[in-house]
Amino acid sequence: MTTAIGRGVRLEIGLTTSTAKTVTAVTLASPGVATSSTHGLANGVVGHWTVAAGMVQLDGQATRVYNQSTNAFDLQGLNTAGYSTFSGSQSFTPVATWGTLSETIGYSIGGGSPDVLDDTKISDVIKQEIIGTLPADTVQIDVLSQTYNSSVMQLIEDASIQQTNLVWRITQQDGSVRVWRGIPSRPGESLQRQQLATGSFQCTVKGFVLRGAA
Repeated sequence: MTTAIGRGVRLEIGLTTSTAKTVTAVTLASPGVATSSTHGLANGVVGHWTVAAGMVQLDGQATRVYNQSTNAFDLQGLNTAGYSTFSGSQSFTPVATWGTLSETIGYSIGGGSPDVLDDTKISDVIKQEIIGTLPADTVQIDVLSQTYNSSVMQLIEDASIQQTNLVWRITQQDGSVRVWRGIPSRPGESLQRQQLATGSFQCTVKGFVLRGAA
Protein backbone atom coordinates (compact mmCIF):
# COMPACT_ATOMS: atom_id res chain seq x y z
CA MET A 1 0.00 0.00 0.00
CA THR A 2 1.41 3.36 -1.08
CA THR A 3 0.16 6.93 -1.41
CA ALA A 4 -1.76 7.45 -4.67
CA ILE A 5 0.01 9.63 -7.21
CA GLY A 6 -1.32 11.33 -10.33
CA ARG A 7 0.70 9.32 -12.82
CA GLY A 8 -0.15 6.18 -14.75
CA VAL A 9 -3.82 6.40 -13.64
CA ARG A 10 -6.56 5.17 -15.97
CA LEU A 11 -10.28 6.10 -15.87
CA GLU A 12 -12.62 3.77 -17.74
CA ILE A 13 -16.32 3.40 -18.44
CA GLY A 14 -18.16 0.12 -19.00
CA LEU A 15 -19.17 -0.18 -22.65
CA THR A 16 -20.89 -3.58 -22.77
CA THR A 17 -22.06 -6.18 -20.27
CA SER A 18 -22.07 -9.97 -20.06
CA THR A 19 -24.99 -12.19 -19.09
CA ALA A 20 -26.22 -11.43 -15.58
CA LYS A 21 -25.31 -13.93 -12.87
CA THR A 22 -27.98 -15.23 -10.48
CA VAL A 23 -27.07 -14.65 -6.83
CA THR A 24 -28.92 -16.51 -4.08
CA ALA A 25 -27.26 -15.03 -0.97
CA VAL A 26 -25.05 -12.18 0.25
CA THR A 27 -23.69 -12.28 3.78
CA LEU A 28 -23.98 -9.45 6.29
CA ALA A 29 -20.25 -8.86 6.64
CA SER A 30 -17.27 -6.69 5.70
CA PRO A 31 -16.90 -7.42 2.89
CA GLY A 32 -20.14 -9.08 1.91
CA VAL A 33 -19.76 -12.49 0.25
CA ALA A 34 -22.10 -13.49 -2.60
CA THR A 35 -23.24 -17.03 -3.35
CA SER A 36 -23.67 -17.72 -7.07
CA SER A 37 -23.52 -21.30 -8.35
CA THR A 38 -20.68 -21.88 -10.87
CA HIS A 39 -20.58 -18.16 -11.65
CA GLY A 40 -17.36 -18.35 -13.69
CA LEU A 41 -16.28 -14.81 -12.72
CA ALA A 42 -12.60 -13.99 -12.37
CA ASN A 43 -11.10 -11.79 -9.68
CA GLY A 44 -11.19 -8.16 -10.79
CA VAL A 45 -14.46 -8.34 -12.73
CA VAL A 46 -16.66 -5.29 -12.05
CA GLY A 47 -20.43 -5.26 -12.37
CA HIS A 48 -23.60 -3.83 -10.92
CA TRP A 49 -26.44 -5.24 -8.85
CA THR A 50 -30.17 -5.50 -9.49
CA VAL A 51 -31.96 -6.26 -6.21
CA ALA A 52 -35.75 -6.06 -6.13
CA ALA A 53 -36.33 -7.26 -2.56
CA GLY A 54 -34.46 -8.06 0.64
CA MET A 55 -31.03 -6.39 0.55
CA VAL A 56 -32.34 -3.38 -1.39
CA GLN A 57 -29.39 -1.20 -0.27
CA LEU A 58 -27.36 -3.18 -2.81
CA ASP A 59 -29.60 -2.28 -5.75
CA GLY A 60 -27.66 -0.34 -8.40
CA GLN A 61 -24.34 -0.58 -6.55
CA ALA A 62 -21.20 -1.42 -8.53
CA THR A 63 -18.84 -3.94 -6.93
CA ARG A 64 -15.67 -5.80 -7.89
CA VAL A 65 -15.20 -9.56 -7.65
CA TYR A 66 -12.49 -10.58 -5.19
CA ASN A 67 -11.41 -13.83 -3.49
CA GLN A 68 -13.61 -15.78 -5.88
CA SER A 69 -14.27 -19.50 -5.58
CA THR A 70 -16.42 -21.81 -7.69
CA ASN A 71 -19.70 -20.75 -6.09
CA ALA A 72 -18.90 -17.49 -4.27
CA PHE A 73 -17.06 -14.18 -4.43
CA ASP A 74 -16.36 -11.17 -2.20
CA LEU A 75 -17.91 -7.76 -2.84
CA GLN A 76 -14.54 -6.04 -2.52
CA GLY A 77 -14.60 -3.00 -0.27
CA LEU A 78 -18.32 -3.13 0.58
CA ASN A 79 -19.48 -3.55 4.19
CA THR A 80 -22.96 -5.08 4.11
CA ALA A 81 -23.17 -5.71 7.87
CA GLY A 82 -25.87 -3.08 8.39
CA TYR A 83 -27.92 -4.01 5.32
CA SER A 84 -31.24 -5.84 5.20
CA THR A 85 -31.16 -9.62 4.94
CA PHE A 86 -30.72 -10.90 1.39
CA SER A 87 -33.68 -12.83 0.01
CA GLY A 88 -34.72 -14.59 -3.18
CA SER A 89 -32.63 -14.71 -6.35
CA GLN A 90 -31.15 -11.39 -7.48
CA SER A 91 -28.64 -10.55 -10.19
CA PHE A 92 -25.12 -9.25 -10.73
CA THR A 93 -24.36 -7.97 -14.25
CA PRO A 94 -20.64 -7.99 -15.14
CA VAL A 95 -19.01 -5.42 -17.41
CA ALA A 96 -17.60 -7.16 -20.50
CA THR A 97 -15.66 -4.35 -22.22
CA TRP A 98 -14.26 -0.99 -21.10
CA GLY A 99 -13.47 2.30 -22.80
CA THR A 100 -10.77 4.65 -21.51
CA LEU A 101 -11.46 8.36 -21.05
CA SER A 102 -7.99 9.40 -22.18
CA GLU A 103 -8.82 13.12 -21.78
CA THR A 104 -8.84 12.82 -17.97
CA ILE A 105 -6.45 15.13 -16.08
CA GLY A 106 -7.80 14.69 -12.56
CA TYR A 107 -10.64 13.58 -10.34
CA SER A 108 -12.07 14.33 -6.91
CA ILE A 109 -14.19 11.91 -4.89
CA GLY A 110 -16.50 13.63 -2.42
CA GLY A 111 -18.14 11.95 0.55
CA GLY A 112 -19.68 14.21 3.13
CA SER A 113 -21.25 14.34 6.57
CA PRO A 114 -24.74 12.98 7.27
CA ASP A 115 -27.70 15.28 7.81
CA VAL A 116 -28.07 16.47 11.40
CA LEU A 117 -31.73 16.71 12.46
CA ASP A 118 -32.81 18.99 15.30
CA ASP A 119 -34.76 16.92 17.86
CA THR A 120 -34.83 19.58 20.60
CA LYS A 121 -38.01 19.88 22.73
CA ILE A 122 -39.00 22.81 24.90
CA SER A 123 -38.12 20.75 27.98
CA ASP A 124 -34.48 20.37 26.85
CA VAL A 125 -31.72 22.64 28.12
CA ILE A 126 -29.18 21.35 25.58
CA LYS A 127 -29.81 20.98 21.89
CA GLN A 128 -30.73 17.41 20.91
CA GLU A 129 -29.64 16.13 17.51
CA ILE A 130 -30.29 12.96 15.52
CA ILE A 131 -27.96 11.81 12.78
CA GLY A 132 -29.82 11.49 9.48
CA THR A 133 -28.89 10.01 6.12
CA LEU A 134 -25.55 10.26 4.37
CA PRO A 135 -25.35 12.39 1.22
CA ALA A 136 -24.84 10.68 -2.13
CA ASP A 137 -21.20 10.20 -3.09
CA THR A 138 -20.09 12.40 -5.98
CA VAL A 139 -17.09 12.24 -8.29
CA GLN A 140 -15.82 15.29 -10.19
CA ILE A 141 -13.79 14.47 -13.28
CA ASP A 142 -11.57 17.10 -14.94
CA VAL A 143 -10.61 16.74 -18.60
CA LEU A 144 -8.74 18.40 -21.41
CA SER A 145 -11.52 19.43 -23.78
CA GLN A 146 -10.97 18.18 -27.33
CA THR A 147 -12.14 19.88 -30.53
CA TYR A 148 -14.79 17.17 -30.82
CA ASN A 149 -15.92 14.31 -28.61
CA SER A 150 -14.11 11.00 -28.47
CA SER A 151 -16.41 7.96 -28.50
CA VAL A 152 -16.12 7.62 -24.72
CA MET A 153 -16.80 11.31 -24.08
CA GLN A 154 -19.82 11.09 -26.38
CA LEU A 155 -21.09 8.15 -24.33
CA ILE A 156 -20.77 10.28 -21.19
CA GLU A 157 -22.59 13.20 -22.80
CA ASP A 158 -25.37 10.93 -24.05
CA ALA A 159 -25.73 9.37 -20.58
CA SER A 160 -26.00 12.84 -19.01
CA ILE A 161 -28.85 13.80 -21.35
CA GLN A 162 -30.67 10.47 -21.05
CA GLN A 163 -30.02 10.18 -17.28
CA THR A 164 -28.43 6.76 -17.74
CA ASN A 165 -26.24 5.06 -15.16
CA LEU A 166 -22.74 4.04 -16.25
CA VAL A 167 -20.22 1.80 -14.48
CA TRP A 168 -16.88 3.53 -13.83
CA ARG A 169 -13.44 2.24 -12.87
CA ILE A 170 -10.28 4.12 -11.90
CA THR A 171 -7.10 2.04 -11.86
CA GLN A 172 -4.10 3.38 -9.98
CA GLN A 173 -0.49 2.81 -10.98
CA ASP A 174 -0.20 -0.11 -8.53
CA GLY A 175 -3.35 -1.80 -9.87
CA SER A 176 -5.66 -0.77 -7.01
CA VAL A 177 -9.06 0.53 -8.05
CA ARG A 178 -12.03 2.75 -7.34
CA VAL A 179 -15.35 1.54 -8.79
CA TRP A 180 -18.85 3.00 -8.84
CA ARG A 181 -22.04 3.30 -10.86
CA GLY A 182 -23.68 6.65 -11.47
CA ILE A 183 -25.12 9.30 -13.76
CA PRO A 184 -22.80 12.02 -15.13
CA SER A 185 -23.69 15.67 -15.54
CA ARG A 186 -23.25 17.30 -18.94
CA PRO A 187 -19.55 18.13 -19.48
CA GLY A 188 -18.62 21.83 -19.59
CA GLU A 189 -15.81 23.58 -21.40
CA SER A 190 -13.52 26.55 -20.68
CA LEU A 191 -11.05 28.08 -23.15
CA GLN A 192 -8.81 31.14 -22.76
CA ARG A 193 -6.30 32.62 -25.17
CA GLN A 194 -2.97 30.79 -25.29
CA GLN A 195 -4.35 28.08 -22.99
CA LEU A 196 -5.50 24.51 -23.41
CA ALA A 197 -9.25 24.01 -23.24
CA THR A 198 -10.45 22.25 -20.09
CA GLY A 199 -13.75 20.97 -18.80
CA SER A 200 -15.31 19.02 -16.00
CA PHE A 201 -18.40 17.07 -15.06
CA GLN A 202 -19.78 15.44 -11.94
CA CYS A 203 -21.07 11.93 -11.44
CA THR A 204 -23.80 11.27 -8.88
CA VAL A 205 -23.08 7.83 -7.46
CA LYS A 206 -25.58 5.04 -6.83
CA GLY A 207 -24.51 3.68 -3.45
CA PHE A 208 -20.82 4.20 -2.73
CA VAL A 209 -17.49 4.63 -4.47
CA LEU A 210 -15.59 1.50 -3.45
CA ARG A 211 -11.81 1.21 -3.11
CA GLY A 212 -9.91 -2.01 -3.44
CA ALA A 213 -6.44 -3.50 -3.70
CA ALA A 214 -5.17 -4.91 -6.98
